[in-house]
Amino acid sequence: MAGLQHRVFQSASVRASVGYNICLPPEYDASKNRFPVIYYLHGYQGNESSYLDYANYWRQSLTLGHPTILVFVNGGEASFFCDAPDGATKGETVVKELISHIDQNYRTLARREGRSLHGYSMGGFGALKLAFKQSDMFGSVVAYGATLSTAEQMKKHLGKVYAKTFGSDKARFDAENPFTLLERNAEQIRRNVRVQILIGSKDEFLPANRQLHERLKALGVRSDFQEIPGAEHKKEEIYDEAASRGFAFTMKNLP
Repeated sequence: MAGLQHRVFQSASVRASVGYNICLPPEYDASKNRFPVIYYLHGYQGNESSYLDYANYWRQSLTLGHPTILVFVNGGEASFFCDAPDGATKGETVVKELISHIDQNYRTLARREGRSLHGYSMGGFGALKLAFKQSDMFGSVVAYGATLSTAEQMKKHLGKVYAKTFGSDKARFDAENPFTLLERNAEQIRRNVRVQILIGSKDEFLPANRQLHERLKALGVRSDFQEIPGAEHKKEEIYDEAASRGFAFTMKNLP
């Protein structure tokens, strides 16, 4: 794909090279400016190269006049962007390491206001979770079809993931759940993070996403919630209709 580069960095936490994809705006090489960064978190069983079609929507967003860098993260196929209790996967820590690597090797706006998280499905869960847990690092978050669930639902539908990623521990799962993190860190989130939730009207996770939106409103967090008519839990159905809204939302909240 033109303009997209695959790179690796050395992760200290997993003691291995971890891949990522990066898209630089056309202005990058022709200037000495620093650019905000959008970090894209992939869905379940994905990696940094699974959802590269999102770069097409990023390219379209460049016409809005606010050039950004887009980075595709590899957080592990089933990490939900959390660190597993046995240390086998480090979905959260690897994101932190990657951000440090990107800031050191590219001309970024290396501060909270210059970073945005985007994610689909598991990545939507991860984007909300990281933004709510580390509100000092991210200025905005866009979650598409976030797979929000309870520990009981996770155990029932993704039992192996629940065991491996959360140690079959309800308390551990709850501690990483965006709902819990929102309640715990509401003041910081309200001050630092702008939230957009985009989900299909036929998505099985719609009720939980609606519930999260209601809590965001009740807690005074500046947020935007949109249901995509007729869309199921399929990224193409959401992106074709709503990806432009996600990028516009992010750019509106960049410095």
